[in-house]
Amino acid sequence: MIITFPSTLTLVTGVEWGQLRRDLNFDSIFGSQSAELSPPVWTALLTPAKFSRAEYAEWETVLLQLKGRQNQLALWHLDRPQPRGTMRGEMVLNGAHAQGDDALNISAGAGQAGKTLLAGDRLGLGSGTTQQVVRVLADATADAFGAISVPVESSLRNAFGTATPVTWDKPCALFRRVASRWSMKHARGGVDGTVLDLVEDWNA
Repeated sequence: MIITFPSTLTLVTGVEWGQLRRDLNFDSIFGSQSAELSPPVWTALLTPAKFSRAEYAEWETVLLQLKGRQNQLALWHLDRPQPRGTMRGEMVLNGAHAQGDDALNISAGAGQAGKTLLAGDRLGLGSGTTQQVVRVLADATADAFGAISVPVESSLRNAFGTATPVTWDKPCALFRRVASRWSMKHARGGVDGTVLDLVEDWNA
């Protein structure tokens, strides 16, 4: 079951968003080599603020709905919900994209001519088990027809057809909790919420 992070839950004082790569390293006197065993995954660490006793209920509800590591959390980068670049509108893939592609060709129409996507912007593709968030690696500017091409990380886990929608507003990846245990520390002045440590997992 997929739980969507509530957009009303603003009591987060710290957001860490990182990447976990599953590499296998070989070291010898002749040097070292590394091989990637599986696609990299995003990680997220959310640190809540001190809650009043009325406020912590929503945070606790999210933790309960996750049922330890059973359910998935659809989460966007809370500090970067939208691109720094100026490109908006209805973005779609311009042409078919194969599994393993590390660049996106996007069309948004002539109304987005001259608009930009910047390094660090995040975009979303797919839904459910094909849901994926990619990070733009270099600045780019749309041409007169609103077409733009950007290199991305990570490479595509699935193939996507032409005209597949590209999400720029709160693109979500799917996460599971790293640990099953959580607790809330009740003290004078409020409640200290547990840190939410997450790793991407798109498998149903």
